[in-house]
Amino acid sequence: MVVIDLTAVTAAGFALRTLSRADTRAWIVLGLLLALALLFEEGATRTARLQRRISGQLKRNMDSVWTVAAAVALPTGHVVLMIFAVATYVYLRQQRAVGHVVYRLIYARSTLVLGALAANLAVDAIGPDWNGVGWALSGSVAVAIAIAVQTAINRGLITIALAVLGADRKALLGTRDDNLIELATLCLGGLVALAALHQPWLCVLVIAPMITLQRGALVRELETAAATDPKTGLLNAVAWEHVANRELARAQREKYDVAVLIIDIDRFKMVNDQYGHLVGDEVLRGVGRVLEDAVREYDSVGRFGGEEFVAVLPKAGDADALVVAERIRSRVHELRIAALIDGPAPEGAAEHALAVSIGVSCSRYDGIEVSDLLVAADSAMYRAKSGGRNRVVLAARGSGPSFAPTR
Repeated sequence: MVVIDLTAVTAAGFALRTLSRADTRAWIVLGLLLALALLFEEGATRTARLQRRISGQLKRNMDSVWTVAAAVALPTGHVVLMIFAVATYVYLRQQRAVGHVVYRLIYARSTLVLGALAANLAVDAIGPDWNGVGWALSGSVAVAIAIAVQTAINRGLITIALAVLGADRKALLGTRDDNLIELATLCLGGLVALAALHQPWLCVLVIAPMITLQRGALVRELETAAATDPKTGLLNAVAWEHVANRELARAQREKYDVAVLIIDIDRFKMVNDQYGHLVGDEVLRGVGRVLEDAVREYDSVGRFGGEEFVAVLPKAGDADALVVAERIRSRVHELRIAALIDGPAPEGAAEHALAVSIGVSCSRYDGIEVSDLLVAADSAMYRAKSGGRNRVVLAARGSGPSFAPTR
């Protein structure tokens, strides 16, 4: 990371030596882009601070709008001034208050500088070959080159740093929403670049879509945070119950069965007492991953609280639900606590097998309300506990109101 930082500083120094006071148009375009960037960042300060607090390892920003535009429309030295000014403003107004680690912020900006400078050089080297091509392709090719080069360098270096810091694969790849927002930001940057080349004052029109995009991303993150259990990444109890209600309503309309599972980790208190609560959290996460892998693609799993999980299985009768439940039970029983822990494992963790007791209920026999199915499955789960644990038990039939689907 230090090597990248030093490389960026050296490249920026050489770029700044090329600044020319005589290039009036470049200074005007730089002033316009910088004014718009600072206007956007100031207007989005509150939203950005909140987004930076709740986001995960990948801290999303919209700097690509300005760096792509600068790389295409400005000389090399002006590109560095643009990035430095925006970075300083964003740090003072948004990042410092959130308490981000400074060396990571410097590294992120270094990758941005290297990506933008490489994009600028690529546009200057390859762009002239497309001059004179019809259909106004020359500007479009310059934008495409800038986007491709900047994204490859910036994202590549960030990915390497995250991998060195031990980020998981999901963080390295980013979510679908993360990638779509990044793509949208790059596209806006391309449009600003074309406007800066031909009609600079039209760049003003980008502010409204940028604010809308940023706030839409924040709303999506807040919705995800509100529906997700922070320890396991599964649905929380409220979100899972909402999904289960929706599945049962659809089942009544379309006349099919829905099953509910309650999964409880056996002797979880002993895990916490023997190995500590941090190891207990790792166990919860490990069991949560097993549940996600063991259920069907269209089933929904949630954490109900403590060591208890729930699953709703659409289009599943007793037989299908028992197959899924048994698959969960057997896969959890294959886990060893030591395998779930990063670093040295406590004594005995390598041999300590996990187990779950699972209760199964079905809408055909146990009720058409979520509460009915949970009561029936919970009763079955406690019978599994009293019967020796590490087993699957079906709810006693006739424990609640029912409906019989027509086939």
